[in-house]
Amino acid sequence: MKRKQLGIIFTLLALILCVGVLAAKLNTGGLNDPTDLSQVLSTENINTTKENGKVADNKGEKAALSQQEGFYQSKSLREQHDSSTVQNLKAIIDDSNTSKERKEDATKELTQKTMNTDNEGRIELNVKNKGYEDVLCTLDSNKATVIVKSQDQLAEKDSVAIQEIVQNVSKIKDVIIQVEK
Repeated sequence: MKRKQLGIIFTLLALILCVGVLAAKLNTGGLNDPTDLSQVLSTENINTTKENGKVADNKGEKAALSQQEGFYQSKSLREQHDSSTVQNLKAIIDDSNTSKERKEDATKELTQKTMNTDNEGRIELNVKNKGYEDVLCTLDSNKATVIVKSQDQLAEKDSVAIQEIVQNVSKIKDVIIQVEK
């Protein structure tokens, strides 16, 4: 019986070691963030065209990269603004000199901000799953703005699908959809 237990323990240790080595190899590739995968693939495509002797149109590549940076910058600015707003609201809530009414208002506002941030992320993910390259969503109290990165104009069925996603997630009916190439 002791021999059987020893065999099981060594087998489990070997499996743990194999999984650890596999995880280390996968993580060194820099693919920890799934949103970075598209950037890695586009970089590989640029490198393969240069290796094959084809001269790619640099203006087109620069425009595509600047548009990617535009979406990235917009998301980054939104996250910074949301973070500072959340910090300010938490400071108001934690301050002992703040009135009870102001704390309740700040708590409600913080809850609403958190819900909007969650809904924006869910909407972006759902719209991106429809096959679009990138999506940026901003929610106000009664209006939603969705910016979609697409090479083609949206068909009516696509815009209706995006509006349904926004309505299902956030219950906002006033949806503005913009297309950027």
